[in-house]
Amino acid sequence: MRWVKFLLKFLFSLIVILLASGLPVLVGGFAAGELRLEIYFRTIRDVLESLWPVQDIAIMNFRAQQEMPLFPDIFAYISYSLQILTLAIIAAVVTALVFTVLTMMLPDRWREQVKLALYFLESIPDLLVIMLAQLAVIAFFKKTGILVSSIAVLGDDRIYWLPVLCLMILPMIQLYRLSMLTFQEEERQLYVEFARSLGYSKAITVLLHMFRNAMTSVFFQSKKTVWFMLSNLFVLELMFNLPGIILFWQENMTPEVFLVTVLSFFLPVFILYSIGEWYFLRRLYGREIV
Repeated sequence: MRWVKFLLKFLFSLIVILLASGLPVLVGGFAAGELRLEIYFRTIRDVLESLWPVQDIAIMNFRAQQEMPLFPDIFAYISYSLQILTLAIIAAVVTALVFTVLTMMLPDRWREQVKLALYFLESIPDLLVIMLAQLAVIAFFKKTGILVSSIAVLGDDRIYWLPVLCLMILPMIQLYRLSMLTFQEEERQLYVEFARSLGYSKAITVLLHMFRNAMTSVFFQSKKTVWFMLSNLFVLELMFNLPGIILFWQENMTPEVFLVTVLSFFLPVFILYSIGEWYFLRRLYGREIV
C-alpha cells in the first residue's frame, strides 16, 4: 500500500509539472484577453513529443543567438545549482541543530529572548542579506587587500562559499526557530521528567533523548525550509550571476527547459523526503505514513 501511494503521488506530481510547462501560453492569452486552451494543449503535446529522443532536443540560446542541444549542456547548469543548494541545506540544518542544542542549555528566560530575536531576523529580506554580504566582502578587500570571495561569476569561474552562506542564513534562522519550538515541546514530555528524576544532566537528556525524538518533527518541518531555499535560489543566481539552471531557464524560456528545470529540483527533493518518511515513520516508529 505504501508503494502504491508513493507511485500515485509521484505520477500526480509529474502530471502537474507537465501541465505547468504550458502555463506561459495561458498567461499570455489572459494578458491579451483570450483563452488559448487549444494552443495550450497543443503546447503540452509538443513538449511530450519533443522529449524523445532526448538527445535531439534543441533550444534557441538567445545570448549566443544560435540553436544548441539541450543535453548534455544543461547538466553543467543543473549540477552547479544543485551543488549550491545541497551545501546550503546541509549547512542550514547542521547549524540550526547545533544552535538549538546549545540554546536548550540556557535558562528559560534567555531562550525566550533568543526566540524573539529569531522572529525579528526571519523578517529580513533575502535580497538585503545578499547585498550586505557582497558589501562586506568589498569593504574587507578595501581594508586588507584580501579578496575572500568573488561577488559575481565571470566566464567559467565558480564561487561557492559566499553564495552558500547567503542562501543558508535565512532558512537556517527559520529552521532554528522551528527546532526550538519542537525541542521545547519534547521537553514537556513525561520521559524527560523521568530522565531528570534518574539524575541525568540537561546535556545528556537533550542529546540522548530529546534529540532523537525531535528529529522526526524537524525533518518534516525542513520541507518548508527547502522550498524557501528554492525560491531564494532565483534571486541568488541573479545577484551573483551564477551560471546555474535558474539563470539558464530565464535566458531560455521554453516549455522544454521549464520542464527539465523543475524536474531537476523536484526529483532529488521528492526522493530524499520519500526515503526520509520511510525511515523516520516506518523504521523508527513502525507505522505507516498517514
